[in-house]
Amino acid sequence: MKYSADDFLNDVLRVASQQGYRIETLRGTDIPQIDFGIKKLHARHILALFPAILADDADINRMIENVAPGRPCAHRPFRELVAQIRREHTNLYTEALKAKVQ
Repeated sequence: MKYSADDFLNDVLRVASQQGYRIETLRGTDIPQIDFGIKKLHARHILALFPAILADDADINRMIENVAPGRPCAHRPFRELVAQIRREHTNLYTEALKAKVQ
């Protein structure tokens, strides 16, 4: 099975919803976003992190800051979302890299 950016986005939105975060759409669009209380991350932010965010040594805080500056309150919850996705899928980073190359 190839793990794509769309698979990653769907997993992030699903796990966020399961953890109680509200999933909305970006105002005036159909682009989904996660409401972390004070700040939000939308699909474009999330997709920009793929697949590097799945690496075991990924600096998630720095990566989020690079694609969505000024959202430090999203760092911890997003790290938890990624950790959950990694637990659900083994060898996920390797699969994601293969899918990106092909």
